[in-house]
Amino acid sequence: HGRDGVGTVHTERGAWSGGVRRRMASASTGPSRLAHPPHRHGRRAVARASAQPPARASPPPLDVVSTTLIVDDLVFHDGTTRMAVLGGGGPQTLFGAGLARRSPPLTLGLVAGIGGDGDCPRECVEWLVDHGVDVRGLMPTPRMPTPRAWQITERDGRRTQVWRLDERRSDELYAMLRPAHSSWPENAAAARCAHFGVDPSRPDVSLCAALRAAGCGLTSVEPFTVARVPLDASELRALCGAADVFSPNEREARSLFVDGDRLSPTELVRRMADAGADVVCLRRGESGAMAYDAGRDEGFECPSVAARVVDETGCGNAFCGAFAASLSRGKGIVEGLALGSAAASVMLEHVGVPPGGFEEYREEAERRAAAARAATVAFSL
Repeated sequence: HGRDGVGTVHTERGAWSGGVRRRMASASTGPSRLAHPPHRHGRRAVARASAQPPARASPPPLDVVSTTLIVDDLVFHDGTTRMAVLGGGGPQTLFGAGLARRSPPLTLGLVAGIGGDGDCPRECVEWLVDHGVDVRGLMPTPRMPTPRAWQITERDGRRTQVWRLDERRSDELYAMLRPAHSSWPENAAAARCAHFGVDPSRPDVSLCAALRAAGCGLTSVEPFTVARVPLDASELRALCGAADVFSPNEREARSLFVDGDRLSPTELVRRMADAGADVVCLRRGESGAMAYDAGRDEGFECPSVAARVVDETGCGNAFCGAFAASLSRGKGIVEGLALGSAAASVMLEHVGVPPGGFEEYREEAERRAAAARAATVAFSL
């Protein structure tokens, strides 16, 4: 991609044709939304096959699925930029989940709307395919571009997202970011674990309910922004109880309460557990993370294991992906905290999703997870 200054971006057209489309088809088994092989049989053979269709076994459910693909154009506090970076929460979540198990590797899938005219950058799709992500859930949307946004990061880590599309089409955009469960591929619709972002002021409770009804073993949500105003009791219950795991960062958690700025981290966790969260995971940046399991009445906190800070974008998503994937495999919150902290620390060292495969980072992630595990301590509410 070439660009003239920060404001003008030239995006390659036709990125979904040719090699990328063929690689996507080969990376996904079963019928694809994006690749349709031609019939190689005669008309009568086709007729016979149509008259007596063979029984098709249902594809096994994916281990972890996430939603949302956004092409990020990054602007850092020193004025430097990085354009056309794969983002949106879904890919970063899957990167974290991919580090959660060595062998056999977890099966991963992304469900998201993309532009219907082939405007999704080739390198974004290639990262997904190269990391073994099932891409049957990428849905070209007619007359809509691929979601794209400026991500402006301040020196203190605060990040502002500015959409680069017509905001009058916000309903269509939202449908692309979190497609209706009824449109999901079969193996994603019944995934063993699903994690996605929600607006705290209007959480997508219906998606969580649909996933549970389809047999999803563990649902996990995180706010993708602060609450515009503090929530009342019923709104708080709807948000915190929507999924099995509720994982805000500290700034998002404080925004939920009228007196949020005066609450200690432990009291924040207590308030969210009292509002109905089965598992609360409070992400605190350089201060580490805290998790509380209401069913077991146990809480633990672990430090950050970050070694080097390059870009904070997506670190929370990577944490959540590893944390949720760990819990979905029957591990406790101590292991979830350790793996989440390690995954976030790896993401922190890269601009966008790390370019190499999972194996390139797994040994270091396991070493950091061991350090986080050893430093984890219990707390009580």
